[in-house]
Amino acid sequence: MEQIEQAVIYALDPNADPNIKSQASVYCEQVKNAPDGWQMCLQLFMKQPKAVAEARFFSLQVLENTLQNQYDALDAGAVEYIQQTMMEYLRREFVDNTASASEESFIRNKAAQSLTLLFTHVYPTVWPNFFKDILALVQTPSGSSNEKAADFFLRLCISVDEEIARLDIPRNRQEVVRNTNIKDHMRLGDIQLLASAWFELLQEYRSQKPEIAQLALKNIGSYIAWMDISLVANDHVMSALYELLGDPNLRDAACECLADIVSKGMLPLDKLNMIQMLNLTDTLGRLDLSDSDFAEHAARLVNVLGIELCKIYSENSIPNEAKLAAYSLIEQAIPYLLKFLADEYDETSTAVFAFVNDMLTIFKKQKKNMQSFSPGQQEFLASLLRVVILKMKYDDETEWGNEEDEPEEEALFMELRKNLRIFADHIAAINEDLYIGYVHSVVMETLSKFKAGAELDWREVELCLYVLFTYGEALPKGAMQFVKPDETTTLTPLGEMVSESIVSNISGYGHPSASLQFFENIARYWQFFEYRPDHLPQALEAFVDARGMHYPLKQIRSRCWYLFHRFVKNLRSKMVPYVETILNAMGDLLTVQAEVPVESITMDGMPIPAASTFDSQLYLFETVGMLISIEDMDVMKQTEYLKIVLEPLVEGIRSTLQRGYNPEDELYMLQLHHYIMAIGSVAKGFPTVPKDQSCDKPWVVVFKQATEIILTVLQTFSQFETIRDAARFSFARFITCLGSEVLPYLPALINGLLNECQITELVDFLPFIGLIAHKFKPMIHNIMDELLIPLIKRVFDFLNTSPSGTDEAVLLVDLRKSYINFITGLFNSQLESVLVSERNVGYLNTILQTLMHFAKDNNDPTVQKMAFGVFMKMVTSWGSGANIAGFSQFVYNELVPATFTVPTHASFNVADGQSLLVFGEITSIQKTLYIKQGDEYLEYMRSVFLPSIQCPPETAQRYCQAVQQCDNREFKKYFQSFIVEAKS
Repeated sequence: MEQIEQAVIYALDPNADPNIKSQASVYCEQVKNAPDGWQMCLQLFMKQPKAVAEARFFSLQVLENTLQNQYDALDAGAVEYIQQTMMEYLRREFVDNTASASEESFIRNKAAQSLTLLFTHVYPTVWPNFFKDILALVQTPSGSSNEKAADFFLRLCISVDEEIARLDIPRNRQEVVRNTNIKDHMRLGDIQLLASAWFELLQEYRSQKPEIAQLALKNIGSYIAWMDISLVANDHVMSALYELLGDPNLRDAACECLADIVSKGMLPLDKLNMIQMLNLTDTLGRLDLSDSDFAEHAARLVNVLGIELCKIYSENSIPNEAKLAAYSLIEQAIPYLLKFLADEYDETSTAVFAFVNDMLTIFKKQKKNMQSFSPGQQEFLASLLRVVILKMKYDDETEWGNEEDEPEEEALFMELRKNLRIFADHIAAINEDLYIGYVHSVVMETLSKFKAGAELDWREVELCLYVLFTYGEALPKGAMQFVKPDETTTLTPLGEMVSESIVSNISGYGHPSASLQFFENIARYWQFFEYRPDHLPQALEAFVDARGMHYPLKQIRSRCWYLFHRFVKNLRSKMVPYVETILNAMGDLLTVQAEVPVESITMDGMPIPAASTFDSQLYLFETVGMLISIEDMDVMKQTEYLKIVLEPLVEGIRSTLQRGYNPEDELYMLQLHHYIMAIGSVAKGFPTVPKDQSCDKPWVVVFKQATEIILTVLQTFSQFETIRDAARFSFARFITCLGSEVLPYLPALINGLLNECQITELVDFLPFIGLIAHKFKPMIHNIMDELLIPLIKRVFDFLNTSPSGTDEAVLLVDLRKSYINFITGLFNSQLESVLVSERNVGYLNTILQTLMHFAKDNNDPTVQKMAFGVFMKMVTSWGSGANIAGFSQFVYNELVPATFTVPTHASFNVADGQSLLVFGEITSIQKTLYIKQGDEYLEYMRSVFLPSIQCPPETAQRYCQAVQQCDNREFKKYFQSFIVEAKS
């Protein structure tokens, strides 16, 4: 025993010698798994004087492991020994040693768990008097209870319930059957004994030892789910529970116990009768709910009461008078629902959310069934809407944007708001007029106060603007109108609110939350300005001055940059009169200045790059591009404006290059990156040139100059990924707005990107090249012809490497897909001739072999299907008369055999959905080969290939008949039977 105790001490000692610590851990594990380990540990647990607490805890762990996993290996004598020893422990610790210090709580809890596991094996067969024996320890000769034993008894009862009745713990079928038998036997008598003991202990300790009384209440609440309700829902017990609601020490626990009683599973009418008997709403009316903690518990009780009543009311099987009775009880609970929902503490408010949701579900169903709402229901909806919207307001203690506030608190409030918005949306769906009227009154009243010069708290202003924002999501699109359909000079309530928010100058309210929400609203309701363009100057002025894009706080102004981008994009055609004014106001925001990247820490502790000011600034450059390129503008003006914007960026690149690169200057490459990205973003704002065309606007020259300087940077610093990324981004935008004018620059771009690119870049780059090829076919033929081999070689450089980990393996799969899609794209763009041009034909066999490698890989059916799909396109294009060097030999020597060996391989499962798609490509290839080659294909299959795989002549003949006579679907079905027969 001493050796075990020492081993536990060493194993848990952080300062112990590592070798000794390791040996001790190994020894402890050996003891745990030894057949007699539990005996030694039980002796160690019981020895006097006591072993150290850690060793005693370990002893109980070993016993618990034995009872849980090795019980069948114990004989009757061993079980009796464990039973007697545990009872001896209880008597010694909780009866005889009443004067000594209490056992450590973790030992008590572990002892309760061990005894519970023993109970599940021996009750009721071996130890039918389990509860009576335990209760005998609780009683003293004087008739009162033993405090220590009472505490342990209640903890043990809780442990038993968790083991045999908790629904949230997964059980196997054997355990479910066992637990059902135990509960059934307990209901025959022991549960009555326990319920009586809990109540007696509750009464005895409610004053002198509230913590024991709380345990008694917890037992009542836990066991009520599966014991006879009459043992608790009677005058005797309920009177005591109602009294405890006034006891500061026990009212929380009493509330939880009552909630458990109300939520007990019962037949609807039985539940209704019980709730009527409990008369909880009268009791709640007499309680002091000023304490926030108790109010939260009371709110949970009301929530459970409401849920159960709504469930009864929604039950179709009960008579109408029962429904009316249930709804009458709901109406009695509604004042408490509204009271708790409006509570200043969010925990109390959220406690009744489920009740609110169930009420709104009832009302939505009522509306769907076209049943009218009573005055009381209308009044409740109106009150609920008022409370919901008021609860959306920031707390008085909250300081918006205060970095000292916990971000978790802000996140919790946002989650609360989101749920409240859902309630408001439901109310809008139930009674649209009520919602519109109330939101309109809240918004217009606040805006009127502001216009009149009243001192408003920022929280009130922010709420006003926020509910205006949510209005757009709460109502169906039909109600999202700004003017009346039959009277366009008259504004709707929404139109009035948007109009008043602009003319009231609420955007000038001196708090960032109001400014931010104002511009969120303007961006959302941009369509308003199509009906009221006279409001546009005032909105634009707010956007571009210190209220918006020039706001002192970075987080506000950078968000406004994005919102202004959206605003201009949607109202582009109406911006012509204001372009010059806007560009002048934005000029100072277009200065590019690289900053040291900042890392933010995610919830899992990993640093990620935080969004920089420049990321938001790119929206400004794109907005500038949209403004400059408005169709109705003077072309010469467009060119002039574009020069004003681009020349500082181009000059910035030149001056940076002239300065020369210093490896110690960490911002050098970032500065170049920013210049290039800014130029590309301006181009992004320009309209897309129609396919296969070039742009004939004068400002093309300006962009071409920028293109040349970007290529210079790329050729000089192509080894830097940040430069490659920026160049690829910008060229993608130039291709959109310049059309074929950009083609001469592509070879230099692609070579610059390829030489140093990494696998992640290549995965993105191949689709980029594919899109260019498709957009500019056939004029891009010569460029693709020149670039094909360098591109393919770079792909093979990566495909020929072995992945060093899971991430790299995933990237290689993505690269395979991009590569195959690229080859497929050449065929789709009618550019497949570049594969067999004089320059590239010598590389064709290498391409074919890589595709064949992917086609034979049954471990990745997605890539496999793609590879066979390329072969299908090749056969279609080159299958007859094309005289492609080496392709015919490849078809007969490798492709045809692959269409047989792949599906006949043991790892190929034609019943699998993905593999079935591969099989479809295979049969299509064979069918197409016959169509293209005709008798040549049949003769080869009949005389050469099928005999080479030992296919009987009659089977070969049937195959040839099938490929000739069947359509694609029938041939696929035939070939599937062919493969099944070949595998058997």
